[in-house]
This record gives sequence, C-alpha cells and structure tokens, in this order.
Amino acid sequence: MEKISVSKYLVSLMPGTGVDLVHVLQGGSIMKLIDEVGEHPELEYLSPNNEQALAMMVDGYAHIKGFGIGMVTSGPGAQNLATGIASAYYDSTPCMFITGQVGMFHNKGDRRVRQRGFQETDVIGIMKPITKYAVLLDKPEDARYVFEKAVHVAKSGRPGPVVIDIPFNVQRAFIDPSELRGFIPEDSERLSLENLDKDIKNILADIKIKERPIFLLGGGIQLSGQAATIRGIVKKSQIPVATTWCALDVFEVEDPLYVGNIGRAGNKSANRAIREADLVIALGTRFATKAIINEKNFAINAKIVAVDIDRGELEDGLIPSQIKLQYDLRDILPKLFSASEKATTVTRSGWLARIAELKKERVTDNTIPHDPYVSPYEFTEKLSKALKSDAVIVGDTGTNLCWFAQAYQAKFGQRMISSWGNSPMGYALPASIGVQLAAKDRMVITINGDGGMQMNIQELQTIALHNIPVKVFVLNNDCYANVKFPAIDEFGGRFHALGRETGYGAPDFVKIANAYGIRAFAIERKDDMEKKIKEALGVEGPVVIDVKIDPEQRAWEDLELLTPPPIPK
Repeated sequence: MEKISVSKYLVSLMPGTGVDLVHVLQGGSIMKLIDEVGEHPELEYLSPNNEQALAMMVDGYAHIKGFGIGMVTSGPGAQNLATGIASAYYDSTPCMFITGQVGMFHNKGDRRVRQRGFQETDVIGIMKPITKYAVLLDKPEDARYVFEKAVHVAKSGRPGPVVIDIPFNVQRAFIDPSELRGFIPEDSERLSLENLDKDIKNILADIKIKERPIFLLGGGIQLSGQAATIRGIVKKSQIPVATTWCALDVFEVEDPLYVGNIGRAGNKSANRAIREADLVIALGTRFATKAIINEKNFAINAKIVAVDIDRGELEDGLIPSQIKLQYDLRDILPKLFSASEKATTVTRSGWLARIAELKKERVTDNTIPHDPYVSPYEFTEKLSKALKSDAVIVGDTGTNLCWFAQAYQAKFGQRMISSWGNSPMGYALPASIGVQLAAKDRMVITINGDGGMQMNIQELQTIALHNIPVKVFVLNNDCYANVKFPAIDEFGGRFHALGRETGYGAPDFVKIANAYGIRAFAIERKDDMEKKIKEALGVEGPVVIDVKIDPEQRAWEDLELLTPPPIPK
C-alpha cells in the first residue's frame, strides 16, 4: 500500500467520527494537518479568531452532532483552548482537539530548561485534569491506535473531551496505513446489567409505597437521547418531574406534571416540590452546588434513588443518596418505561393537587419597577412564545442566564444549551456558531449578557464573514449583576469593578455590530418588545439585538433554601 503522511491519514479518519466540519485556527505547528483538512473532499472547515472561541464552537457543534473536532497550533494556541475544553469536560461533551507541537528534536523532555522549542508548552500536563484522555503522539506508527482510542474514550461511558498533541515532525512522517495497529476496547469497560431487572422492580416498589414521589432530571437525559423516553415514563406513571438547568428543554411548561427547575436561581415551584417529596428518583444529575445550595436541607424528607453512569458521582457526590445505581440511561429508561404503568396503581390526588398549586409560583419577579427598561422575565416569556419548536437556544452565564432559565418556556423539539458546569462568560456567542453549523436550517438563538458578549466579541467577524444566521440577544444591564448585588449585600452597599461607576461598562452593541456589517437594533421599551422580537426572528441572516435591562434589576433567588424546610403535613 502507498505510504501517506500521518496528517493525511488522521484526517482521512475524521468523517468516520460523524463530523462534516472541523474547526481550525492556523499556526506554524498545525499547518500540515489543516492543509489536509482543506484538501479532503468530505470535510469543510471554519476558522474563528481565537482558540478559546474555537473550543466553545466545537463544544456547541458536538451538542448537536454528537462529536466535534478542533485543531490549533502549539504553545499559546493550545493554552487558549483550556476554558472551552473544561466546559466540555464538566458537561460531558464528546469532542477531540488536536494540537500542533514542536518537533521531537526540539522537545525539552527531561532537560532542566523551561523551554527548548519555540512556542513549546507541556500541553498534556495542562490538559490532563480537564480531559478524559490526553496523549502525545510521538511515534508515527501509533497514529491509528491513538486516534481510535481517543474517539472511543470521548464517546464511551460518561463522554468528554480528548486531546492529541502531535509534534511537527510526526505530522509529516510517512506511514503505511495497512501496517498500523488498531485499538480494541476492553470488555471490562462495559457496565454490568446483571441486576437491572431487580433494580427496576425495587424502584417500582418504592414508588408504590410513597405518597409524594418526584423525578429529578439532569444533563444525562439529553446526552443519552432519552428525552422522549422520560416524557413517556412521566405520562404513564403520573409522577411529577423537576429538572436541573441542564434539562430545561425536556418538558413543556404547560405539562401539568412539570414543576420547573431547581436551585437558588431556579423556580420556587420545583424547589418546594423537592422539599415536600418523600421519594426523589434522580436521573443523570450530579447534584451540582448551584442546584442544591444547601446539601443538609436537600430533599430532607425523601428517600433518594440516584441513577448515573459515573460511579464517582454516585459515591463521592454532594448528596449521599440512599440508593446508588450505576447504569447508562439508555439501558435503564426504556425498561422502566415498559414497566412504568405498574406505578399508576397508587392514587395520589393530594400530591398532584399540590403540584398544580405549586406551578402557579413557577416564576417570581418581585424586584423593582422596570420602566423605562425591559423586564428580562417578560422578554423571555415573549421570546419563548415566538420561537418555533425546532429552535436551539444557546445561553451564556451570569444573571442573563438566571433570568432566562427561570422564565424559559420550552417546546418539544427545542434544545437549550449552555456551559452549565464551567460557566465562563463568553461561551454563548462562539458556541452558537458551532451549533448553527451543526444544526443547519434550525434557528439558533444566542442569549448573552453585556459582559459575556465582550469576552468573545471578535467572533462577530466570523459570523459576518460566513453569514452565519444566529440571532444574538444581548440582555444589557451595563454591569456584572451576578456579582454586583452580592457585593452590595455583603459590603454594606459598595462594589468595585462591577458597574460603569466603578470601572466596567458596556459599549453600544448596535454600532459595533454594524461595524462588522451585521444588522442590529435595540429593544428599549416594553411597548415595542413583541414587535421587535418578531422582527429579529424574521431576519434571514445574522442579527444583534441590544435589550436594555435596568442596572438595578436583580434575579430572583430562593433564599428559603438556606433554611431547613418545614415537615410536610
């Protein structure tokens, strides 16, 4: 067989992972690999303007496609990936990053120097804590094994990102693909299903004797593709359901059994339902601190059954659940669906009546008068109603995400994506580009804050250059509200570096978008909000909408979570 370069061989394997586009950012140590991507007939590429943004684009793309690939150069190029890779790691997004490295002849190895090659960095040392697998491909003959192992590790078990660091000379080395060894997964990796039927029977037995059961859903629901299955289980069993932010898009608000999302900045209805439940069946959630707030008070009246693919989360997580079941939701939920009709033998009219009562307090906006500004809660409700059922919403972080998560009204078929665990400002804009490239004709909505918008604002050029039709809503309160108000409360009314008067300010986003050649306008009043939302969604290409929010507008917080709950009657 004819010999080819390691770079050409690795790129030839990429379409088999499910990707049709690779995110790349050029540099001297990665140019050979990018050249091969550019010449491959089945692959397209997109080049952003910052490696951090690239990693977030790959993360967004992988949320829709199931896998994503990004390539950057050595040294600072690879270093800039860290924030986006961490986002993929904490949210279990399967993706691969290939970084260029100096040639092995310039690698410092064990030498007592800080750096030998130009732009040399120990990429593997940096990336190991935030990846499932990080490896230096230092031998050309290992190319197939390393690539196949990386893809397997990224997609199997609890998914996540992987990094392959490839030296300059290895990329250019010639190999005979027919002579390369492959990777064979070990049977020991597979989760045992020996006790699955018994565990399902035990779950049903608990449901039958409990008066106030509830399901709690996490990010594992969408990751496993089990949204439709859990909706069927809830409908058949007539058991109420709450979500974490990671599962905001699984149930419609109108569903009488859905009580909202939990957490300090969640919905009061969901928090109360969890507090009053006597059985919590947690599916694919790691009990994050933002959702739980006070682990000593969480579901204090309930038996907790936790189902998760990650044994570490079950054993060492924040909440010590009484029953810990390690399963892939793709294995347990279809069987639970088949058996869930058996859970309807108990009449819970009192519990369901209580759920209906709690749903009336799902969204609480009890802060201040908003005129002449726009209420972010009312804005979210209006936007939710205007969106079609195939829309994908990409949220940033901070108060803008709190407002949106509290008031968002999902429709079946929609997706709501954010960097839930790492939660960096600047995620939404680049991630929405990756989502749009993967989602093709679906409408992609970006929900950003003025702070997050400025973290990766350079990607407006990427949007403009390629006419990527994302609709970018900036909830602009001209401050870092998520820290501003806690600072005011803690430090006797003062704050620093959080608002215009203390060193932070937002620019005119309409003028900036126009400078990039993108259509833009502002929503400044409640009166024209509905009309301008409709106008924005009707734009064929990209558009930026500057939504004016009161700098004194807080997000509602469920402070009662900090105190022990009353014992239910």
